[in-house]
Amino acid sequence: MNFRVVVLLVVVALFCAIPSAMAQGKLSSKMAQLEKLNKPVKNSVNYKAYLKKSNNEIEGTAAILFLTYKNFFSSQDQPSCVFTPSCSVYAMESLQHDNPFVAYLKIFDRLQRCHPLVKPGEYTIHQSSMRYYDPSY
Repeated sequence: MNFRVVVLLVVVALFCAIPSAMAQGKLSSKMAQLEKLNKPVKNSVNYKAYLKKSNNEIEGTAAILFLTYKNFFSSQDQPSCVFTPSCSVYAMESLQHDNPFVAYLKIFDRLQRCHPLVKPGEYTIHQSSMRYYDPSY
């Protein structure tokens, strides 16, 4: 083969390889970002403390229902609530800090706002969970 043909083939091969390598790098960085977003959040919260903190039968019943939901239903799904704390934790904290009527109004309001179409800038972003921060009290 002629030297010019070999050089031309090497140059063409390099030009074909560089964009695919760059695209591969972008693809891997996007995959890393998606994996980071979809990684399950490790909760170090002791949910049984809500049962211990209950002061009356209503709070105790709500705490038992909450623990049942957290252990059997919520643990089966990926974290899908757009807020932190999650809606169930928000409900439990509301029931413990407010009177039942106000707590149920707050819970109903929160459930009406919990959807992925939240306007950007309406809530602050919680830095560790990267979700909208909406505390119950």
